[in-house]
Amino acid sequence: MSFKVEIHPEDSWANAAANVVRGYLPKSGSVVLTGGSAAELVFPLLKEPDVQWRFISLYFSDERAVRPDDPRSNFGLVDRTLLGHIRPQAIHRIRGEENPDDAAVSYDHVLAPVVGTGFDVVVLGMGADAHIAALFPGSPALEATDSLCLPVERPDGMIGITMTPPALISARHILLLVSGSSKAEAVRRAVASDENSSTCPVRVLAGHPDVRMLLDEGAASGL
Repeated sequence: MSFKVEIHPEDSWANAAANVVRGYLPKSGSVVLTGGSAAELVFPLLKEPDVQWRFISLYFSDERAVRPDDPRSNFGLVDRTLLGHIRPQAIHRIRGEENPDDAAVSYDHVLAPVVGTGFDVVVLGMGADAHIAALFPGSPALEATDSLCLPVERPDGMIGITMTPPALISARHILLLVSGSSKAEAVRRAVASDENSSTCPVRVLAGHPDVRMLLDEGAASGL
């Protein structure tokens, strides 16, 4: 199935995206969160008292090989913008401060039981190079079939630890938060082409039955 595209004005995009995420949160279950610029705009809007987090277990799509208090940490970003204001049932972070191979194996074990039944919701961003999580163009992790989490080389020279496609597509619902005109070409490639995921990683989601892409007008300008 194709991506379900939803476009909002730039000045109201974050609020609209937060409303959509809020509507997908289960009364109890599992939610995968991500880092990135879109998350930084949307997640602070999900800490209102009326949002129910108490029976939700949180997981992370990817992490850099850094301590959780490092400014580059995805967990750190989510902690600052959201986790410090809510009380979920559980928080399962990727331990970026550990050896990346060991951290990936440990997280694979954490993911296996929930992937078996499927995450309720996965919330992702997308980069200008069409990457999702830490699945970048040309990454061997895009071809993973047995591993749910792997260490990867990132284009910025850092080591990342990422969920693989089998883990991500286990979700019942996938939400892609994408803002800014710098993402417009990647959006066009994702939505209007049949490009291979090796060069356009977001395309690993193309066969999923429920991927909702929440765009602002800048990100949608190439459609």
